[in-house]
Amino acid sequence: MSGAIPTLVVDDEPLARKRVVRLLRHDPDINIVGTFSSATEAAAQARELAPQLMLLDIRMPELDGFELVAACAEQGLNPYIIFVTAYSDRSMDAFGVGAIDYLLKPFDDERFARALARAKSLIAAQEPGAAAAAPPPSLAAGRTRLLLSERGKVVVLAMRDIEFVQAAAKYVKIYAGGRCHSLRQSLGSLEGRLDPALFVRVHRSTLVNVEHIAEMHPLFHGDYELILRRGTRLTLSRRYRERLAPFLLG
Repeated sequence: MSGAIPTLVVDDEPLARKRVVRLLRHDPDINIVGTFSSATEAAAQARELAPQLMLLDIRMPELDGFELVAACAEQGLNPYIIFVTAYSDRSMDAFGVGAIDYLLKPFDDERFARALARAKSLIAAQEPGAAAAAPPPSLAAGRTRLLLSERGKVVVLAMRDIEFVQAAAKYVKIYAGGRCHSLRQSLGSLEGRLDPALFVRVHRSTLVNVEHIAEMHPLFHGDYELILRRGTRLTLSRRYRERLAPFLLG
């Protein structure tokens, strides 16, 4: 690993937070760049600290752990996430937002070490010069599946099957295989979980899988109408035209 991993610890319980910090400090590959008792404070400083890894509780005052993940994504940050919590009922939600592990308190040092080793392995695999192809560091790059928590179960969607995504108030609508899935998450947050080699924003409220675009028709003022393979019609805003061009020319 080329350098120590910038890491945030966020937990409103002082003893739990101190224990996680103590365990992390034993690892020379970890650089703790911030510890917070509040997800709100962590969100405010996340861009400056630019963590690659976050260990965080779920239930905290003001913002909870999921809202912190969403806040980071809105800032263009997609760190690897390990949830550390006393609540077993949110594990499916955690994996639904792309968490790589879910540590249930109380946990022993060995269980913590396994979670940390997994995080380090995933981060090392994203580094330039790694044995695998090295895309830009991104949690979503090369990902082939999207996990969603829906009505008490985890739904697994193949990235290639997702046709488009649209914002709808506090939700996003994910259209795949002729079905629509609702997820309580911002469009910006979900965008950070989608493979950037497939998905491009074509409107402030719409993401499209470029593999599903069948036709483009010019409209007024530089906009285009996109027609997908299933016949769905979407608008490509003039503002986002340049984002789509590299996908069509590649």
